[in-house]
Amino acid sequence: MKNRAFLFLSIAFAALIGFSSCSKDENQAPKFKSAEVSTDNKTITVTFSESVYANADNTGALTASSLLITAPAEVEFTYTVDHTAGSATAIVNLTITSVVQGTEKFTIKPAAATSVYDNEGLAMEASQTIETNAAAQDLGIMGKWLSEGENVAPLLVTYFNVLKVDAEFKADYTYVVNQYNIGNTTTTPDIIFTGTYEIEKSTVGEIWTVTCNQELPYAAIASGIFEVKTNPEVLWYEVVQTSGTQNVPPTPAAGFGSSNGGTLGVLNVQKFVRVQ
Repeated sequence: MKNRAFLFLSIAFAALIGFSSCSKDENQAPKFKSAEVSTDNKTITVTFSESVYANADNTGALTASSLLITAPAEVEFTYTVDHTAGSATAIVNLTITSVVQGTEKFTIKPAAATSVYDNEGLAMEASQTIETNAAAQDLGIMGKWLSEGENVAPLLVTYFNVLKVDAEFKADYTYVVNQYNIGNTTTTPDIIFTGTYEIEKSTVGEIWTVTCNQELPYAAIASGIFEVKTNPEVLWYEVVQTSGTQNVPPTPAAGFGSSNGGTLGVLNVQKFVRVQ
């Protein structure tokens, strides 16, 4: 009787061990492991807990329609996704066209409950989500800048007698530009320009477009491009007044020196150094 009882317990224990082993090895649906924004805000590296596919039959690479990526409302962006079927890593290519304060994070989740699968055909749950690290700050033209000496656009020196210009583009999208003419040795500017501005990052390198809606000393609209170059940090700025003129602003595609179809060359390119 004891032997039978021992045999029964042994079988039960073995069954329990077998069941536990199966439970431990049971395949689980894929999950997000990490999501890292690059230092230049151009990519997000998304890592999954295992190899993933777009289809339940172990085929298909993930695409932009596989993942839903969101950010705070003030961040304007589009994205594509690079992925190889069966890889546990996907690269999200970001195109951000707005200012980034440096605190914004992206949230990633599957686009649907049938968007991401593992090699066993199990789908990632639609409730799965992961948040990235904060994106790097990119304020565009925001800040205080000074242009003097050789940095002043030759056009301003020749035709408007300009000695130096200091400019502040504020976070509330208003600006103040102070112009000092040759011979002015005081701290009082000869002309003060004020108004509001709009900026948008283009898809051409690091070039942004800018539109200045001038209010003082007279109403006018000026449009053009700028780029904050680094090592050393210098703001390249080229705009023309478009209201009441036949001027044609430079474009990101044509680059600096393209005002009025390139007829002005570099004469209209202003350079600034950051002072704050």
